[in-house]
Amino acid sequence: MRFAVVANDPRLVDLVRLLDRDEVSAAQTWRAVGEGAERLGLMRPGYGLIRELVRLERRRRELRAQTIEVLKTAASGFAAGRAPFRPLLDDLERIRCRRALVFDEHKPP
Repeated sequence: MRFAVVANDPRLVDLVRLLDRDEVSAAQTWRAVGEGAERLGLMRPGYGLIRELVRLERRRRELRAQTIEVLKTAASGFAAGRAPFRPLLDDLERIRCRRALVFDEHKPP
């Protein structure tokens, strides 16, 4: 079985997004992504690469869930006749900063 690092291939990111679940290990996701990559005609990616993509994907999902909760809270406030703009903007800014800490270091040069 040959492994190769396929740097910045969006198909790998898509496979991780489709196949990763919080309740499974990164190793299980790596095996599933490897099989998916072979079906797409790609070489199997290395474990280290997929482990990093899994970590990023799980953090992305966590931040997305936090954003949805903030927006739900704001929407219910608006529906009740309150306009909690400042807390909403503060919460969204905190989430944006967390996202930047996680993802900005991984942008390709």
